[in-house]
Amino acid sequence: MKKNWTNSLPTSPALIGALLALLVLLATLQYYWLREVNAGDRERMQSIVDAGAVRFGEDFDLEVARMYLTFQIDSQAVLTRQWDRYAQRYEHWIQHAPYHKLVGAVYLVELYQNGRVNLSLYNPSGRRFAPAEWPAAMGDLRGRLEQSLKATRIENGVLVGNTLDPVDETIPAVIIPVTHMDLLSDPEGSQVDVDLVFGETVFRRKPCPRCKTNNGPLVAYTVVALDLPYLRQEYIPNLARKYFASNGKLDYNVSIVSRKEPDRLFYHSNTNIYESAPLSGDATANLFSARLDEFNRLLLDDSFDLSDLPALNDSRAWRVALSRSPIAEPASGTALAGSDGGRWRLILNHRAGSLDRAVSNLLLKNLLISFGILLMLGISVLILVVATRRAQRLAQQKMEFVAAISHELRTPLAVICSAGENLADGVVPDPQRARQYGKVIHNEGRRLAEMVDQALEFAGAQSGRKTIVPRPIEIRELLDRAMAACQPELNDSGFRVEERIDHDLPMVLADAAEISRALQNLIRNAIKYGGGQQWIGLQAQAQSGPRGGEVSISVRDNGLGIPPADLPHIFEPFYRAHEAVAAQIHGSGLGLSVVRQIVEAHGGRITVESELGKGSAFTIYLPCATNDGRQPTIEGRRPT
Repeated sequence: MKKNWTNSLPTSPALIGALLALLVLLATLQYYWLREVNAGDRERMQSIVDAGAVRFGEDFDLEVARMYLTFQIDSQAVLTRQWDRYAQRYEHWIQHAPYHKLVGAVYLVELYQNGRVNLSLYNPSGRRFAPAEWPAAMGDLRGRLEQSLKATRIENGVLVGNTLDPVDETIPAVIIPVTHMDLLSDPEGSQVDVDLVFGETVFRRKPCPRCKTNNGPLVAYTVVALDLPYLRQEYIPNLARKYFASNGKLDYNVSIVSRKEPDRLFYHSNTNIYESAPLSGDATANLFSARLDEFNRLLLDDSFDLSDLPALNDSRAWRVALSRSPIAEPASGTALAGSDGGRWRLILNHRAGSLDRAVSNLLLKNLLISFGILLMLGISVLILVVATRRAQRLAQQKMEFVAAISHELRTPLAVICSAGENLADGVVPDPQRARQYGKVIHNEGRRLAEMVDQALEFAGAQSGRKTIVPRPIEIRELLDRAMAACQPELNDSGFRVEERIDHDLPMVLADAAEISRALQNLIRNAIKYGGGQQWIGLQAQAQSGPRGGEVSISVRDNGLGIPPADLPHIFEPFYRAHEAVAAQIHGSGLGLSVVRQIVEAHGGRITVESELGKGSAFTIYLPCATNDGRQPTIEGRRPT
């Protein structure tokens, strides 16, 4: 049994099912892998933002500690009003501090036993403190100072009172007590020990009658007010970009709120209008506090050097202990390790809304990309299957064409050879019979030439080397040329042609020989498939098409018709309708394919209408000569 090799190509349903199952398995594995990778990305991103929040708070509090140590005032300077050494400290800050613009103003607050609270403002140009009015922003601080002064008392020669916290979030400012505060009440400063504890201050000293007459302040503080515009517009944004930005853009929205009043929003990174504070975040950290670890970090840093700091063996040296913040809420587990202090809270939210949403979006993006690749792979498999099946069908059609064309060629050749042999052998002595033989040879030769022409026409179009030269021409001329070429077949078959040609039709752009050949193919098809009614209708009329004016030429018959299943394929090369094959009507399956190629090369189109058993109508649409310029050739060139 002979095996058809086209049926052995790997396009069986089992193989297609196996490929689809493999794609589904690969998609499942990719989904699992991406989820695992996504979980790892979530942990990595969380650890990065947590670490960034910790370092953000540390860097912020480092500058608070730097201010605290730099802007301390020695009590001796307060008593003597000699500000040269303090001016050197201030100038040292301006020259060496990495963010010297953080300081907006420096105040000296002096609390006297008679209840008076004096405020002085440091003048950098005059290098001294001068009396000043209380700013509105420091009104709350003034009230707390006055309350603190009322609570200060001397018991058995010991001065006892409440001190202020080292930071004030309302101004905001850093509040620093003067060093050697005992000297303010004991100018001699002999044999005096001082313990200064934030939350409560205790001065232990020997009773001294001169203390009652001393006109110096009981307590004094330096208040370093921060520059709010610089803080909000430069310092915090720069610090945020340092830890939370990639490619010059913040990955997280940075918010800073008051820990005491969580609804109070101090800063937000994506708007200049401070809206409501976020309730939670992807990471948090406490900041704006005076921390011992930051003091130690500065004192161990060789780049931080203040030549007038008191020596450790100075008998008048003061000791500072930082009490716990009165705010009970602890910091997040990763922020400010070992400390629950800080007046402000840093809240970070991913710009996607939350870190979980950002990770989900990343997972979705990766899934879309991976599944898109799988989809493309699946489509490629389907295209491969379709192309393989198309190749199978084309190969089958070619084989059928070879078989059909061999039969079609063999039949006229056999008739021609037989008739010629009879004539040569003198078997036909009667002139009338000889003429009949000659007519048979002529008809079969014409049929043979027609098949050869179709094959050559198709081969030329497929090679891309054939060139058409369209020119303005009358529709009547095209029809006359086609009818003249088909007249012998019409006469032999007894078909009559009914013409309905509109008057005053516009000229069309066409290569007369090519369009005439296309019309001949349609007329000969109408003869072959026209059936017993032996009628052909030709109609031409002008109309408006998709690209302007055009002329339609229809060739209609009342013959077999074309089944609906065959209509989409009749213009394919080598395709023959099943009805034609069953009726044993000779043909190669190339005629309609050649017609479509010719028409489309002219910038036109061809349509078909058919009803089984009632006939078919093929219509060619050609552009009018009034369209802009010539149409492209088969090679894609415009003729010159």
